[in-house]
Amino acid sequence: MKALQLRSYTYWSDRMKKRILKATLALSIFTGGLININLIPSSIQTVEAATIKGTVTATTLNIRSGPSTNYRVIATIKKGTTVSITSSKTGWYKITVGTKTGWVSSKYIRKSTSRIASSTVNNMKTLGTSKQLIIVTADNESTRNVVIETFEKYDSGWKKRNTFAGVIGKNGMISSKHEGDYETPEGKYTITTAFGRQVNPGTKLPYRKITADDVWVDDSNSTLYNTWQSASKNNGRWNSAEKMNISLYDYGFVINYNVSRTPGKGSAIFFHIAGSSGYTAGCTATSKTSVISILKWLDPAKKPIIIQTPFNKVTNY
Repeated sequence: MKALQLRSYTYWSDRMKKRILKATLALSIFTGGLININLIPSSIQTVEAATIKGTVTATTLNIRSGPSTNYRVIATIKKGTTVSITSSKTGWYKITVGTKTGWVSSKYIRKSTSRIASSTVNNMKTLGTSKQLIIVTADNESTRNVVIETFEKYDSGWKKRNTFAGVIGKNGMISSKHEGDYETPEGKYTITTAFGRQVNPGTKLPYRKITADDVWVDDSNSTLYNTWQSASKNNGRWNSAEKMNISLYDYGFVINYNVSRTPGKGSAIFFHIAGSSGYTAGCTATSKTSVISILKWLDPAKKPIIIQTPFNKVTNY
């Protein structure tokens, strides 16, 4: 998620307005929504994480108003009922079934894992020598909700490992991204660098510890556009950059998008911890637990890649 910081400018350009909006969104996330929502345009709506289907395994399952048994029961559902899982929190799923929305114990929900079959991945022609693959799929280009699936290649072929719920840019996905469009870039990208404010959670990727001085340059006019820099060494070399020392970046990795650093094509595209807004400004995000799980799995020796695409374009790869 790009969370730009407000800076002083002498003019109010469209670009500046976009930056102010991004800062406002970031503040909303960081304060848990305590910022006055009237500051955010009505066109922005918060949504839950990506939908994954699940099936009730208990004879009768209570739906509660919050993620623990301390919350009241608001409805019950029976064994075999199909539900939509929209988010999770420490042993609980937030689900929707019919007109009901609430929390259920994850012990009694069997998640569907058949969004993309291993056979589909085995038929892909663009994976090269990679042996680790993350596929991020959205139902269409405009949705903010995605399903994140991981695959690994063995002697017998590609096998699915895990499925996670996630979110992407406020305006969905796009194949021709540009700076400030709130879109997540479609395409296939390498993964070579992990980062975080905390200690290495166990990833084999090169891991860079974030400090309070770290920023990512998003000034298209700077020669350091789309690079990780130290704010204290700016010396006029860029006019805007986003701070890296934020809770959403406790753990994550860089999606190697726009590595040629083409001005205006987009910058700071990461895979990181999701905030409370239900979308990002161009990155891909999921729960903290899921980010850590993926980081521990990633291995540079297996040349991991990530594909981000609308579901109907999966076979293009």
